[in-house]
Amino acid sequence: MVQFLPLLSILSLASAVLLSQRQKAAAQVVKLTSTENLAVRSNGQILATNMQSPNLYTVDPVAKTSSTAIVLTGASGLSGIGEVLPDVFAVIGGKGIYRVDFTGTTPKETLVKEITEASNLNGLAVLNNNTVLVADAGRGDVYRFDVTTGAYSVALSDPTMTPSGSIPFGIDGIKYRDGVVWYTNIFKNSFHKVPVDATGKATGAVTTLWTNLMGDDLCFGPNGKIYVATNGKNSVIEVDPAVGKPTTVATVTGSTSCGFGRGSADKDVIYIGASQGIFQTTISM
Repeated sequence: MVQFLPLLSILSLASAVLLSQRQKAAAQVVKLTSTENLAVRSNGQILATNMQSPNLYTVDPVAKTSSTAIVLTGASGLSGIGEVLPDVFAVIGGKGIYRVDFTGTTPKETLVKEITEASNLNGLAVLNNNTVLVADAGRGDVYRFDVTTGAYSVALSDPTMTPSGSIPFGIDGIKYRDGVVWYTNIFKNSFHKVPVDATGKATGAVTTLWTNLMGDDLCFGPNGKIYVATNGKNSVIEVDPAVGKPTTVATVTGSTSCGFGRGSADKDVIYIGASQGIFQTTISM
């Protein structure tokens, strides 16, 4: 005798199957202890930082190898990184902002300037080809920083960015796209966005997307979605900017950062920085 499942059960089963297909363990590319942040170069290589090392690492995701690309002079550890010009990157090293140029035969580093009053610089977003936004997790401010002259000033400051709890660490991940700054506050378990002008100044109120999920750094996908590494929640989540509801798409222990491939072969591959190195998984677009 054939048994027919109720329609609700069928729909629930279909949803569970779809979720299991999307939510999967990420595969390890290379082992690198305590990866903090990453950026994907146009040639497919991945640049990775570590807050306990001045080494800027390069990772070949095809050969699954890693090496030190360059050591940033005077830095004890590196955090945020972003591409300001083709193959030219701004990198946070302690209180300093470095410019690292990969356009020649060997990479070259320049300490642009230190933000002397900074407390704990962490996240970095590229505003334009000459300017980055730098998140100070210790003060709860965002600096606008000129990567050519070193001129800087506070562009954003809001209660949603301030530290909380026993660890003085607030705003963490930060990214900019199309007139909007998106950012997390790691220990407030929150995710926010704010409209800004061309100088990085707010032009409207902060919108909070959630206050119940840990978020570290984030990245944009080619599908228009936002992806957030959840650190101690050991996952990467997908967020539709129009909806704001998070969906888990990958599991990886201690996820800290992410970035998508830039070639035709890996444009739907998300690379994930984590406590044990660089991982990857394919995202269904």
